[in-house]
Amino acid sequence: MKTPTRQKRRYLEEAGLLHRNPEQVRYPLFIEQPEFFDSHDLLQVRYEALRAHLVDGEDIVGLSRRFSFSRQTFYTLLEKFSRQGSRGLLPERPGPKGPSKLSGDILSFTRREYDREPEIAGAALASRIESKFRISIHKRTIEKLLAELRSKKNF
Repeated sequence: MKTPTRQKRRYLEEAGLLHRNPEQVRYPLFIEQPEFFDSHDLLQVRYEALRAHLVDGEDIVGLSRRFSFSRQTFYTLLEKFSRQGSRGLLPERPGPKGPSKLSGDILSFTRREYDREPEIAGAALASRIESKFRISIHKRTIEKLLAELRSKKNF
């Protein structure tokens, strides 16, 4: 398998698209035509795996083995691709997708406090939330929420 140029590898790495285990991709196109099919390019590997199934009708079990994906990963990619198109092939940031402590009650309370006192500081509001709900939320989280509320108010 062809090793990408240093520059291409850097671009792939910066974009979060560098395949961590390119040597495990054993699909014939990547072995026979490495000048075009780059096993280091995660997006290309994912696309080709789905294309082989959807267009060529290859079975998922065999493709999972040759592309070094678990079957669950393959089905997840297939579902995301069906729902989102090519965007579904991009890797997602791991971890939580947003602040988990900001429940509906806390958001409502924050909105009411902001409406009552638009210039309230994040630390002060975080302290009020802790007193009322017995939950600690970092002042920076509250400051981001306040910034969002302030930007919406200007429209």
